Amino acid sequence: MAESSRNTVQSVERAFDILEIMSDSGADSGISEIAAKTGLPLPTIHRILRTLAEAGYVYQTTRRRYALGARLIPLSRNAGGALGTILQPLLAEVVEKTHESVNVAMRERDKARYVAHVPSDLSMRMFTEVGNEVELHSTGVGKALLATLPDAEVRELLTRSGLPPATPRTITDLEVMMKEIALVRERGYALDDEEREAGVICVAVAVPGTTLAVSISGPQSRMTARAVAEAVPVLQDVAARISSEISARD
Repeated sequence: MAESSRNTVQSVERAFDILEIMSDSGADSGISEIAAKTGLPLPTIHRILRTLAEAGYVYQTTRRRYALGARLIPLSRNAGGALGTILQPLLAEVVEKTHESVNVAMRERDKARYVAHVPSDLSMRMFTEVGNEVELHSTGVGKALLATLPDAEVRELLTRSGLPPATPRTITDLEVMMKEIALVRERGYALDDEEREAGVICVAVAVPGTTLAVSISGPQSRMTARAVAEAVPVLQDVAARISSEISARD
């Protein structure tokens, strides 16, 4: 659990710690399980959960355990939507130059979540639903984000989350993935070569100074080696511009 400072409200910090632990679990959670991870007293956890439940952010299951509530959904959607609105004009330029669908994803702990999408202007196009969560090891945006982290942190993260296969081409060996991440750093972009979805290739770059990555994706028939090579400088340019846009708003 994060340490408190004099400028923070401890109960709010604790509430968010509990919500994040419940989110990481991927299922409902018991008070004793939350206590083991936070070190908080059971009565304190119970009071916080009761407050969150009354507000609709968690609910109690029939087994007297707790799960995330539906009221969190619009908060997540609106947060991503605000960022997507800022990025939309820049991403539209990428579509105009590459004619492929463009995505922006944000790293959230051990996964990535899409926060913006502009579809291709061609009839055969890739669609990504904003808000969708994806694995880091099997996606272009995920690999680009992993490459911004130190090796030790990458190993710890992938050991914790695992490398589940999505297609026969997904890298599922940790040492092979570490070499892949080194290659991403060396060449300045990441490639998802049908590793998340058969027949789909994605190229991505990290946005400097952020936990974002921007990518284009398209069918294998169009995403040739030449198309990828031509897309990389376009993505690197828009990544730099996104970084500047975000910094200017801080």
